[in-house]
Amino acid sequence: MPKHALNTLCAVCLLTLAFTLSAPKLQAQLITLDYPNSTETDCNDININGTIVGFYADSSGVDHGFAQVKGVLNSVDIPGAATTYLYGVNDTDHAVGWYVDSAEVTHGFMMGIGQNYETLDYPNAMATEAWGINNSGVIVGTWVDSAGAYHGFVRHRFGNYQDYDAPNGATLTEITGINDAGDIVGIYDDSSGVEHGFALANGTFTPINFPGTGIAVTSTDRINKYGEVVGLYGTSTSGPFSGYDAKPGQPFNTVMYPGSTETRVRGLNVKGVIVGRYTDTNSVIHGFYGTP
Repeated sequence: MPKHALNTLCAVCLLTLAFTLSAPKLQAQLITLDYPNSTETDCNDININGTIVGFYADSSGVDHGFAQVKGVLNSVDIPGAATTYLYGVNDTDHAVGWYVDSAEVTHGFMMGIGQNYETLDYPNAMATEAWGINNSGVIVGTWVDSAGAYHGFVRHRFGNYQDYDAPNGATLTEITGINDAGDIVGIYDDSSGVEHGFALANGTFTPINFPGTGIAVTSTDRINKYGEVVGLYGTSTSGPFSGYDAKPGQPFNTVMYPGSTETRVRGLNVKGVIVGRYTDTNSVIHGFYGTP
């Protein structure tokens, strides 16, 4: 299947990210968010209005999506699904994610929070995951082919899909975020199987690697309109991981929730408010939000 360059608008801001190391610092502005009676809570994205989406595990270990709108938490389940996950939200409270049906097939979906949903299946895919949505309704995500390989996709407003694989022999590509200019970010595994973040703007592909020695994994999850990106990095492929955020022209900033053994930054909005998850000393996973 032919791959096409994705024409976007913000190459300069991405290419000026300063790949320099900053010291870890405790984040006093970060606040825990736990879904009531859950055993795990993951916050995955936040919009300009403070709406937060993610998922939680109930006491039986079943995963459900959730949306916090104006401070009120609501569970989100696709009818008939075994599990539901919310991963992205735009400023008009349109959310995307994926669900697993009773036949254990993974489908992407889009919905207005509290409204009907639309299933998103990449043509002939074995699985589809929708990760992000911008204010124009353009959706990004991942699809899996019949051989089990992961590819990125962009779904435009009128329903046509455009696939994308990172260059230079990448063995896996996932598109995880898109801003209103159409700049995208994601994850790729190189030909040696090493995981890197990336940004694609104005047809220019830029690997993103957290600076320093001994870094084994970098993931880039979101980008806002100012070119600020967030994600995670680690010295081992199995973790523990630390979160980061990086603004154009400034050093990378390590984000660790105070007292946590692991922190992952998953989303941010145009105000620079971030969301993610952290693991406490009892190995319990909590969601969080706040400013880095």
